[in-house]
Amino acid sequence: MELPKPFLNKMQELLKEEFPCFLDSYNYPKKSGLRANSLKITTQELKCKLPYLNEKVPWCSDGYYYNDEEYRPAKHPYYYAGLYYIQEPSAMLPAELLDVQPRDNVLDLCAAPGGKSLQLAAKLKNSGLLVVNDISEKRSKVLLKNIERYGVKNILVLNESPQNIADFFPEFFDKILVDAPCSGEGMFRKDPQMIKFWSEEEVNKYVLWQKEILSLVPKLLKPGGKVVYSTCTFSPEENELQINDFLKSFPQFSLEKSERLWPHKVNGEGHFAALLKDNRSNVPNNSQGETNNIALDQKNLEILKEFSINIWKDPSSIFDILPNNGVILERKGHILWENKELPPLKGLKVLRSGLLLGTIQKGRFKPSQALAMAINKEQCQRATQCLNLHSNDEKDLNLALRYLKGETITKEGIRWSKGWYLISIDFYPLGWAKSSDLSLKNEYPPGWKYQEGDVKID
Repeated sequence: MELPKPFLNKMQELLKEEFPCFLDSYNYPKKSGLRANSLKITTQELKCKLPYLNEKVPWCSDGYYYNDEEYRPAKHPYYYAGLYYIQEPSAMLPAELLDVQPRDNVLDLCAAPGGKSLQLAAKLKNSGLLVVNDISEKRSKVLLKNIERYGVKNILVLNESPQNIADFFPEFFDKILVDAPCSGEGMFRKDPQMIKFWSEEEVNKYVLWQKEILSLVPKLLKPGGKVVYSTCTFSPEENELQINDFLKSFPQFSLEKSERLWPHKVNGEGHFAALLKDNRSNVPNNSQGETNNIALDQKNLEILKEFSINIWKDPSSIFDILPNNGVILERKGHILWENKELPPLKGLKVLRSGLLLGTIQKGRFKPSQALAMAINKEQCQRATQCLNLHSNDEKDLNLALRYLKGETITKEGIRWSKGWYLISIDFYPLGWAKSSDLSLKNEYPPGWKYQEGDVKID
């Protein structure tokens, strides 16, 4: 691997006697990791299902290393059920450092593809509110897909500039993650293509961009709130010096903790993260804990209950899926659960303002993929119209993969009852199908289908 000479000179000056070890780390094989999605499964349960998860990531409570030359977790239906997220181990640090608690209002300002957002969501436990954003339209769509696959309910997904978000949400958030765009020096081993784009001019460009984003944090954060600033680069200008400048500009903040992961010291590509606190007097968060409101007209409400009877033989079971601090409403034929604390969103580029339950078309309800992924294992086990496939049965496992590829489902000798079916693997939902006498018509979204190639990780 040929690294830029100015970069090497810079690292040698920064690391001094550690530089040879740092340089030698580029000859090490990269370390792969994944995190259990505790919205669906505990780390202990996942460890039992994936016994090759032996070594834990020290700085992440639900993270594990795995050998990617021997195992392919992205090829198993469990991946498509959202039981775990494949993530570079160092990237697990920032969300862990932020110490999110249930009922917090949390912002992930530069969120795509969503690995850190999902980590924050797991800590919220579907309480509070998680606002995730990416300024790139293409990346924000990938972000939405990941948010829905992993069963996050208390969500607002945006494709906005940080400045516009600051205008809509003054002093709204208890916790903010700024995983800032950066020169990506910690990506060189994982993605050698990044090397050709590196230059001191690029570093300086990112420094200005990072400073602009950080300057909006005081407006967004509640008094007493906390922010984590992080990058996957080694440049002091983008890390320690950036934090020093912020503290000088905003003296109400203090540095609580700073961690730098170097690839020659840890099993990971490297990361920087700093935890900052706003020392103004805070106001306790007494929101949440109410019951849901239903703002649907009677006709649409009956249609939703009819679907619930189809799946669970119970008109109210669908409402058990939802957190208890929102409102169920209809927007242009889309049935949504939204958090009650959301301010008016007119003027913002919103990709999703809550959990999309489905759409009503010609008086009939069509469930969304997001709804399927929001159903937990216990709720799936209660479903009477559910085709559950067992991962330890080779025929079932192959049928699950065929479903994920978009194929029609048939089972010899079975005539399917009328209506919708939930398809699951070991009672972890994968998606929907609709009966057609001797077969189930596949309703798995085209953009979600099983990928034969490698999955790009965060």
